[in-house]
Amino acid sequence: MAAWSSRKLLRDVLLKSVVSNQLPGIRCFSSAPKIAPKIGHYSKKGRLLTGATIGLLIAGGAYVSTVDEATFCGWLFSATKLVNPFFALLDPEFAHNLGVSAAARGWVPREKRPDPSILGLEVWGRKFSNPVGLAAGFDKNAEAVDGLLALGFGFVEVGSVTPVPQDGNPKPRIFRLQKEGAVINRCGFNSEGIVVVAKRLGAQHGKRKLDETSSASASSNNEVKHGGKAGPGILGVNLGKNKTSEDAASDYVQGVHTLSQYADYLVINVSSPNTPGLRMLQGRKQLKDLVKKVQAARDEMQWGEEGPPPLLVKIAPDLSKEDLEDIAAVALTLHLDGLIISNTTISRPDPASKNPLASETGGLSGKPLFNLSTNILKEMYILTRVCLLVLLCYL
Repeated sequence: MAAWSSRKLLRDVLLKSVVSNQLPGIRCFSSAPKIAPKIGHYSKKGRLLTGATIGLLIAGGAYVSTVDEATFCGWLFSATKLVNPFFALLDPEFAHNLGVSAAARGWVPREKRPDPSILGLEVWGRKFSNPVGLAAGFDKNAEAVDGLLALGFGFVEVGSVTPVPQDGNPKPRIFRLQKEGAVINRCGFNSEGIVVVAKRLGAQHGKRKLDETSSASASSNNEVKHGGKAGPGILGVNLGKNKTSEDAASDYVQGVHTLSQYADYLVINVSSPNTPGLRMLQGRKQLKDLVKKVQAARDEMQWGEEGPPPLLVKIAPDLSKEDLEDIAAVALTLHLDGLIISNTTISRPDPASKNPLASETGGLSGKPLFNLSTNILKEMYILTRVCLLVLLCYL
């Protein structure tokens, strides 16, 4: 691909050179008097520069054509590090949206190097090429699934998706704590809604199925294939409720009915601190009633051989020991497929507490959350005695 691009660039340069410069041996007929062109000092320099550029293009194209795809891929990922400081100068939410748009258009490096087999794992009958994934909150509206999976993630989770479109909280609502490696956000489930997301995922799913059919004859039947409904990677869909909704269960059920057919796993998000009353759904009775209704909605749908998508609950890192015991009891009683630990925190662990932006309302994520979320993970493992899928949330 790189060699083809270099050859195309060289062809364009040569074509422009032919159009703009008269080549020796070509006669031009005209009734105008012939005047010998005067070649100035700077014109000669320009021609020398053009010749040198063409020579470099030829040499570069020849070299790139001999480099294997994996090496070239490594160069691209290294080169992106030069651009990262630029994003830090932009408004946080603008930079976020710019990143999503770039991934949606394929303007990001594609990981061509295969994952080492030792990184592969199987959970719920789904084969993950590696255990590193992108949590919900980045691609909220499923705009860039293919581009994000192409970066090398083993799975990508989109959302949270609400039934009805909503703008979320007023801006500004994302704040960088650069020295602490953290972010505070109070986005408030800004979402384009399940209808838009369903159309987007449906179109992507159809395209992948077509690609898989056309390439089926070229693949070996004995080859172990990783991935799921998102093609090379696993796709999770994170469901949320609308801010003004009075029936939370109805919102989650609507999300299941509309989006579960495109998901390798589903997530009930009851732990965002930016939707009023949402975290109250983590209580034992409230959570049990909610999960039972969502499970019933999922199980009443028609499924193929692989069965319905696994159902997980995403919990907060700010829960007491009693809260964790209640959630563990519900998870075991109702046979939940997993828990996601954890969402953002309303606390301000050191060193984030010393940052002037720590007073901003919202959930904090990043390095200061590591110890808190890891402790919650340990407690839930002890309470459930099972290995649960773990995600560290970005937003």
